[in-house]
Amino acid sequence: MSWTEEEDNVQGAKDLYQEERASKVTPSSSEVGAKKESMDTSIYTLLEKVLEENVREKRRSRRWKIFFRFAFLAVFIGVSIVSFNRVEYGESAINKPFVAVLPLNGVIGAGEQIDSNVVVTLLDSAYEESSLQGVVIRLNSPGGSPVHSGIIYDAIKEKKTLYPNVPVVVVVEDMAASGGYYIAAAADAIYVDKASLLGSIGVISSGFDLSGLIEKIGVQRRTFTAGDNKAFMDPFVPMSDEAKSKWQSVLDETHQQFIEAVRNGRGEKLKETQDVFSGMVFSGAQSVKMGLADDLLSFNKVLDSKFNGVETVYFEPTKEPWEEFAKSIGVGVVVELLSTAKIR
Repeated sequence: MSWTEEEDNVQGAKDLYQEERASKVTPSSSEVGAKKESMDTSIYTLLEKVLEENVREKRRSRRWKIFFRFAFLAVFIGVSIVSFNRVEYGESAINKPFVAVLPLNGVIGAGEQIDSNVVVTLLDSAYEESSLQGVVIRLNSPGGSPVHSGIIYDAIKEKKTLYPNVPVVVVVEDMAASGGYYIAAAADAIYVDKASLLGSIGVISSGFDLSGLIEKIGVQRRTFTAGDNKAFMDPFVPMSDEAKSKWQSVLDETHQQFIEAVRNGRGEKLKETQDVFSGMVFSGAQSVKMGLADDLLSFNKVLDSKFNGVETVYFEPTKEPWEEFAKSIGVGVVVELLSTAKIR
């Protein structure tokens, strides 16, 4: 093989190109070290910032936790003070002429929001004071037990007979339906909002007949009774015509008691139509036209117009301060407060 000068030049050029390329692509050891040191510094700086932010976040969280604990404690103390002051205010107000306000809100029945045992006791407490100028019942109820409704109705009528100079006024807010209106009918006057719901003067008893269902799925029911009609409301047994007739007579009699109570309470104000005692519900504006209510007045306007200048004293079931606190901010928050208040 022969070696020419031209080939030698070409080979030399190739070697020179490879050296230059290698020098550009491959950094020197000093450059690599500098870059590595710079990268380590950046990582340390980033880690330091993350740790500082983490510590800062923990401090911030701890401060908020302490703040909320003190805030809950302050609210609890505030509610307690208000509760105690309210009791003291009531005792001092009774020494001068006052109007008793009875808030009745919710379903009527034993153990319900409106329990006749509680309401009658509150009425007795109000009428024990010689400085009583009037009674305002702030009513909002969809109804409930006809028994408890009738007991409260009779108690109001009895107080009106014994104290004819003490007016009893009912102010309906959202609703006085069924048993709620039963109670309202005992008052001297009923005031409503134009959009309030009144009426539902009727009686209802509902259930299901599932006798066909268990027959289809092949289930036999075993019921032992002493008395032919003891299980007449059993949904898995067809109701006999005799049982239907007897139960309907009970509902009709209860309905008639309701009707007589309304007639006796409203007197000549009531404009009887076919719908009045049908169980239909009427608006406040319609109720005034029908004589089921007297006028369109709010609670505050009733106090201002009918009992102007007279102290107002609320008669409500006694509650512990912690119960008022739980009602105002919710049970869940109270549980959280109690858990955070524990000594750790």
